[in-house]
Amino acid sequence: MSRARPVALSWLLACACSSPTAVTTARPVHQASDDAAVFTCEEGEGAALFEQRIAPLLATDRPRSCNSCHLSGVDLSLFVRDTPCETMACLVDRGLVDLNDPEQSTVLQWIARADPESALITQAVIDEEYEGFRAWIEQAARCGACGEFTAPCGPPSDEDDCEFDTPEASKWIDPGDCSPRTREALFRSNVYAWRDRCYPCHFDSSELIAPKWIATGPCEVASLTTMHNVLERGLVDYAQPDQSLLLRKPLAEDQGGVEHGGHDKFESKDELAYRDFKAWIDREAQCASQE
Repeated sequence: MSRARPVALSWLLACACSSPTAVTTARPVHQASDDAAVFTCEEGEGAALFEQRIAPLLATDRPRSCNSCHLSGVDLSLFVRDTPCETMACLVDRGLVDLNDPEQSTVLQWIARADPESALITQAVIDEEYEGFRAWIEQAARCGACGEFTAPCGPPSDEDDCEFDTPEASKWIDPGDCSPRTREALFRSNVYAWRDRCYPCHFDSSELIAPKWIATGPCEVASLTTMHNVLERGLVDYAQPDQSLLLRKPLAEDQGGVEHGGHDKFESKDELAYRDFKAWIDREAQCASQE
C-alpha cells in the first residue's frame, strides 16, 4: 500500500487544539537543536527542565502560538498531570511525543505551523515554545522516561466524552481547499461523526480485542487523535484511495470489502457513510500529492 506523508494534526497547546509530518508552510524549518549535547541525565534534570522551560509557557496570562492557527483549541491543561514525568507519559500515550524520533513529535509540528499574526503571537513566542518543548522531549528521549504509569492521562471521564453525532444533519460547509484546518474539519464531519458504527470494538475505551483507533474524550481532541491514528496505521491508500482499508474493512465483502471480524458496517458504496469516508480519503490523497 502506497503512503504519502500524513498531514500534521492540531490539538495540543490550544493548537492542541489522539500525524507525523508537518504540513508545508512558508516558515523556515527549525534546525537541529544543540540542547541534547548538554544533557547529563542526572536525577531531576527532566523535572528541572520542565519547570524552567515548559511551565512558564503554560502561564494563563501568556499568549500561546497555536491560538493563532486554529479557530478553537483545547488547553494543554488537558494533558498536564501531577508531575512532569506523568505529563510526558500522557503526551507519549496520546501520540503527541515521539521519543524514538523527537524531531517528528506532533506537538513540535503544531507549534512550527503557527504564524506570527499579532503583537502577542510573535516569531519569538513561537520559537521559544518550539525550543522549550524540543529540549524537554530530547532530554526524555536521551535519558529515558522516568517510570511507567497506568492510564497516564487519567481515567476517561464520561462527562467529557464527545457525544455521538447526527452526521446526516451536519451543517459544516467544506471550503474545498487543502489547508490543515479544512482537512481536519473534514475528517471530523465525514469520518469521526460516523464512529458509532464502530462502537465499541475500535474505541480506546473498550476492553474488547480489536485495533483501538477511535479516540474518546473532548470532541476536538478525540477527532484529531483518531485522524492521527488512521494515518499512522496506514488505513489510507494514497495511490489508490478506493482501496484504503478505512473503506474496505467496514464494507460488505460482496461489494468489494475485505474480511472484517466486526461484520458489515457499509452495506454498499451508495451509503452516505461510505461516501463521506471516501470524500475525506480522496481529499487526503489529492492534498498529499500537492505537498
